[in-house]
Amino acid sequence: MTMIFDLRSGVSGDMLLGAMFQMYEGDRQEVLDVLVEAASVLSPTRVWIEDIERMGQKGLKLNTEWDEMRYDNTPALDMMSHLSDGLGQISANDRVARMSRRILLSILEAEMTAHQCSTMEEVHLHEAGTPDTIVDAVGISILFDKMELDGEWVKATPISLGAGTVMTSHGELEVPVPAVRPMIRHIPVRSGPMEGELATPTGVAAVSAFVDIWMGHEELGDTGEIPGKLMGLGAGTREYPSFPNMLGIWEVED
Repeated sequence: MTMIFDLRSGVSGDMLLGAMFQMYEGDRQEVLDVLVEAASVLSPTRVWIEDIERMGQKGLKLNTEWDEMRYDNTPALDMMSHLSDGLGQISANDRVARMSRRILLSILEAEMTAHQCSTMEEVHLHEAGTPDTIVDAVGISILFDKMELDGEWVKATPISLGAGTVMTSHGELEVPVPAVRPMIRHIPVRSGPMEGELATPTGVAAVSAFVDIWMGHEELGDTGEIPGKLMGLGAGTREYPSFPNMLGIWEVED
């Protein structure tokens, strides 16, 4: 079987994780509790999922909240240490630890490029230096491992980036934000189809870690149906009147 990530609504860590939770047939609360334990090494954290329906499509939305952090930025090397502490706290196996670190390292390297830093020691994180980054990286890795997707081929549509600008801790930035740009140099992407940030650094880092084959723009177009079975839908935070903002995972027979 081949898995296809439909990224024509964009990608974020919580969208991908929400879609994976909908596909997962095991004890979801058990996994959520593990994610709370892992992320709370950085700050006390709460994680839950909710059912979402948009334009007739039913998906899951992952939500993460945490207590106010002492600092508004986190050194990159400290973030790696926090992730290692969280993985140790939950006794993560080697596969989960390796995948989680790969996702975070991809984000850190992109931030280093975006800020024109020569060493990782110079990088400080704002949006990516919070517990939801640990939740997304570890959660995606755990479910990938639990569902034994490592042996499946994973394909993905081009990523929709959004358009316009987005407010960040660095002020108003053009979409895609600087940390995303180095990650999409060799990935098929498209602007739009809506205003706002549709592809986040964590989302792009996560799919880049797992996708084996990137589909061309001509294979499905903007709205073509994927010829397979829909396994999961993950809802993004932003709601649009004519755009579902849902990431889909499909299973296709080879």
